[in-house]
Amino acid sequence: MLSNLSYSINAVLPIFLLVVVGAVLNKWDKVNASFTEIADWLVFKVGLPIMLFLEVAKSRISDGLDFRLIVFLVISVTCCFLLVSVLAALLMRDRTKRGAFVQGMCRSNFAILGVPLAENMFGTAGTQAIAIVMPFVILMFNTYSVILLSVFSNSAAHKLDKKAVRGILKNIVTNPLIIGVLLGLPFMLFEIPLGTALNKTLQYLSNLTTPLALISLGANFRMESLRGRLGYAVTAAAGKTILLPVLTVTAAALIGLRGPSLGVVLICFGAPTAVSSYIMSKKMDNDHELSAQILLLTTMMCIVTIFIGIFILKTLGLI
Repeated sequence: MLSNLSYSINAVLPIFLLVVVGAVLNKWDKVNASFTEIADWLVFKVGLPIMLFLEVAKSRISDGLDFRLIVFLVISVTCCFLLVSVLAALLMRDRTKRGAFVQGMCRSNFAILGVPLAENMFGTAGTQAIAIVMPFVILMFNTYSVILLSVFSNSAAHKLDKKAVRGILKNIVTNPLIIGVLLGLPFMLFEIPLGTALNKTLQYLSNLTTPLALISLGANFRMESLRGRLGYAVTAAAGKTILLPVLTVTAAALIGLRGPSLGVVLICFGAPTAVSSYIMSKKMDNDHELSAQILLLTTMMCIVTIFIGIFILKTLGLI
């Protein structure tokens, strides 16, 4: 129990501390708006796409496929986005907050935290299980997020005409994160190795992603941004770290998923909101400050909720 608690804290706390570093550097006037603008561009256009490409390209189908897990994740992720989107559209007046709210509640930090969490829980079996499903989950997270952020964008038309639909499709096709996943698929399917020099170069660029994104997030953080957003942020964070994990893990257990497969479901829905959600909200003219609040709250809350989830599943003998 203490080992799992320690790992959960060590996996999530560095993310929060990097945000604090960004806030402190901004307070000391060491970073400014120009820095964060460049950092956000590098993360969204370079770092994250390369990181996702490497995760997918290095996965191997020969490691084994759990088709029930893949089907369950495709259905459950789709249902979560759909249901939360409908509720947001009905209950939230400000359209720019809707996309940030739904994305913050439904999209997890699967790419960055998924692999280390799975490896800690199940060793090699966990790494293989999460690597195989990662292309499907990442593709869904990013596709659904692009659609929502386009529909609820401050510059989007309220009526979805042909022009608006074409714009959404263009955003999906040209989204750097989706491109990164798609480019990695041939390497995974045909088990094409990456040369040492290329692999190291891409890995260096990939390693920039998390520090830059979180420092930029901290530098942009303003306490006054909580005004008019705190209720939405708390609701989304509670849904992300408590409600959705409970519902999806329970459903997965009822259909017979066990061991690493059930652990992957917990990680997929229980991990904190994806760091890239803040960047995408900012780049696509949504309420990125609300995205920042949800990201910070889920990061803090999941230190406790992931530990509780692991403890309960182990006590019940399900993992």
